[in-house]
Amino acid sequence: MRKPLDFFELCNKWLDEKETSLHHRKILWLVNSIFKGVGQILFCGSPVSGLLFLGGLAAGWWVIVPYCLGGCTVSTLTAFFLRRKKVLIGAGLFGYNGTLIGLTWPFFWPLSYFSIPLLILACSLSTLFSIVLMGIMSNGRVNMPVVSIPFVVIFLAFLGSAYATGLVPVYPVEPILSFSSINPEGIYKRLVSLEEWHGLGEELVRHVVLVGLFFAGILFYSRIAALCAVMGMSLSLVVAFLLEGPEGLHQLGLHGFTSLPIAIALGGFFIAFNVPCFFYSLFATLLGIFLWLLIAPALAPYGIPVLTIVFNLVTLLFILPLKQPYIAMKIPWLFAVNLSRAVRPEETFRWYKLHRQAARYWDNVI
Repeated sequence: MRKPLDFFELCNKWLDEKETSLHHRKILWLVNSIFKGVGQILFCGSPVSGLLFLGGLAAGWWVIVPYCLGGCTVSTLTAFFLRRKKVLIGAGLFGYNGTLIGLTWPFFWPLSYFSIPLLILACSLSTLFSIVLMGIMSNGRVNMPVVSIPFVVIFLAFLGSAYATGLVPVYPVEPILSFSSINPEGIYKRLVSLEEWHGLGEELVRHVVLVGLFFAGILFYSRIAALCAVMGMSLSLVVAFLLEGPEGLHQLGLHGFTSLPIAIALGGFFIAFNVPCFFYSLFATLLGIFLWLLIAPALAPYGIPVLTIVFNLVTLLFILPLKQPYIAMKIPWLFAVNLSRAVRPEETFRWYKLHRQAARYWDNVI
């Protein structure tokens, strides 16, 4: 008798089989790749996950949806016209950074005749920058993921240029959360106050559709990723609630751009999942929250968003040591897989179980 959650795995296998028939239908194949690119913002290479994520974004603020789709479409088509590998395009890897640019764009650029062409240019440049970084970081012995570095570099370059030329006014906004929010008396009050807990419950209920659709998209693609997502979101929500109460839950940068992707990336995607891997990703998520509370307030007075800077730093910092042969042999229970095998945490875990008895782990990272 099959377990209930096996339904998701069967659906993913059925979708994988159907996708093989799309290679001769370029339009449908590109549409499938675009929705996969949306799903890749949380390492879910499934068009169904992408659709669910768009539904969650629409529940939060529907204006973001066309920007995300447009950004992903432009970046994917740029890779297609540049004749990049179909495997990478089909996995949605080039649409990933374009989606993030589209997701962030309307928060800083008002809709106008020049903002849309600039968005198209930014998404195209993110693909070009991804190609360059892949040649430097991902190919060869280094074998490090590019993650969302192109998104951060391109977006901040465009935003800085807009600030310098006066196209966009600088809005210095103090973040809700920072180390200055730490107040032992306030933390104790929130722990014992029924009103604070009631307010927390109201905020969670208010965003139940958004959170539910995102969680469904992650769970549909990977149960391991869903487990790590719960861990990452729980940590950031607890920290936000203790520092600022229910209002702290509004800090999208901490929850969506930092703790959640760190937990998923290091909790089974780039590193084979096991108990040490779970605690490794938990520690990385805590470090990411600490760095976010440190960096975000420093950049906020200048109108600079932290974006995924912390996520990139922490993810690369925790993966890089495991890619070194000496360290890989000393701590074999943390197994960093080759990028070509970093597709779905369950598949990575099965491959890891087949090779964990090998004498030299580094020789098997191929």
